[in-house]
Amino acid sequence: MGKGIMIVVIASLLTIGSINSSDNETEIQAQLVRTEYEDQILARELAHSAFNLVVANASRDFSGFREDVNDVAYGDGEFAYSAVGDAQGPIALVAYGNVGSAVHRIDATLEKTGDPLLDAITFDGPFSSVTANGNSFLISGMNTPVEEGEEAGIAADGHAIRTTLDESQEQLLSEIDADQIVGILGEGDVVSGAPNIDLDALQDSILVHPDLITLEGNQRFNGSDSFGSRENPALVSIDGDVRINGNVSGFGVLMVNGSLKAAGTLQWEGLVIVNSFGGEAEFKGTVDIFGALVMRSLTPSGESGGYVDAGLAGGHLDVDVFGSGNSMEHHEHQYDDQHDTNQIDFLKDDCGVDGGLCWKDKVGDAGYTSVRMELLGTDNTEGNLHFETSTLLVEGRIDEGFNREASVADIDAFTLTFTEICDLNGSSPEAVQGDSNARDGMLTLQVFDATADEDALPIHEVTVYRHSDAASCTGNSDPDRVDVQPQSFYINGNVGIYRSESALNNVVDLLPAMQAAPVEITLSSMRHVANQPLEM
Repeated sequence: MGKGIMIVVIASLLTIGSINSSDNETEIQAQLVRTEYEDQILARELAHSAFNLVVANASRDFSGFREDVNDVAYGDGEFAYSAVGDAQGPIALVAYGNVGSAVHRIDATLEKTGDPLLDAITFDGPFSSVTANGNSFLISGMNTPVEEGEEAGIAADGHAIRTTLDESQEQLLSEIDADQIVGILGEGDVVSGAPNIDLDALQDSILVHPDLITLEGNQRFNGSDSFGSRENPALVSIDGDVRINGNVSGFGVLMVNGSLKAAGTLQWEGLVIVNSFGGEAEFKGTVDIFGALVMRSLTPSGESGGYVDAGLAGGHLDVDVFGSGNSMEHHEHQYDDQHDTNQIDFLKDDCGVDGGLCWKDKVGDAGYTSVRMELLGTDNTEGNLHFETSTLLVEGRIDEGFNREASVADIDAFTLTFTEICDLNGSSPEAVQGDSNARDGMLTLQVFDATADEDALPIHEVTVYRHSDAASCTGNSDPDRVDVQPQSFYINGNVGIYRSESALNNVVDLLPAMQAAPVEITLSSMRHVANQPLEM
């Protein structure tokens, strides 16, 4: 019996041991399951953290942030991520989290919508020449902060150069090294096509702005000059050629209606427009333009090959008004286009107002009783003349000449009428204004005090001329098409022209047309994959 009890006890102990062993195995299995599940959760959280990190970096620097990061230890695991794609996007994002044997992967696509209104440089018209020397200049369409260390944000990047003509695009690409024109398409970023803003409407909004500062005639900056501030940007229009030998800085809009030659220092934040009709744009000093540069061979009314030509067909005329002692009173570029006229009315009153040519200020209200008027430079000038007083009517051809004396109070009309731009001889403001004796042989009305000595100087002069050289007059009389005067472009020096959204935004309050559509960065095609092998 004792032996039987012993056998029962041993059997019971074996049974209990078997049960305990089974329970332990079950517990171990359960712990393993719990550990794998926890690892999967942790791997997913790590993948999310890595994904949030790569999304934040790519959104902050959409065009520049491209990285492939592997095996970053964190806690009991590690993570990895990558951002791959062209500067303009889309960007393929991949993020991994790895804990133990658990791996979690997240894939997504990041895209940016919205196009800039202006690229770094916009050339609107043909070139007579393009010259690019040296390797110290850069034209960048990538959104560039003005302040060093400032983040670029999510503003749209643009092209380095945009041209409105295919032939201009080819000329630029052949003359400028690709690594000095960088934009959203990489190096050599020059595209053709219309910009995302109406340039004519933009210029019109500048010209009618009540706070516009207008400087008449050619300007030379030899000292230190500044315009506006970031808090109070300025709108400056210069009707004449500009030469910078000193230091010029400014904030806002600078519009030059003539040639621009920067041999000194030019620092501008905002928008620079150069209307160089047959003129020159030279950047060979120290130049930093943050915002955008626009160079046009077009009139404000849209004159170009294939567009309606306001005023005289075939180009445009300029008018210079001088006072006694050869003082420069008024220069009006593209007179016929600005006022859509083929006529010069010498009796127009106020200087620069609706085509006024200063007659009232300089003659009518200046105390003169009688004047002698003579037209010079009438040779080879086509067109008709109309002069009228209370007792006299003179009508005829301009090339027949004109020399008359009349009472100021009796003069009722004095006009010249032209058919096309080639009726006039061609010159430039610089040549006309630099020749006080003969005005470069251009058509000029000289008005003298009839009571003064014969050798007295004129009290009033008006010179009318085609703003181009003789060889460029095509005789084109088609009112729906005109061959514009090509511009020349020269760059060589410590020059940087950077597209900067922050600088352009600074002029939006002055020019609502500069308000760009908001840029949006969107995340799409997001996908989670568990236990995905690490492949970066």
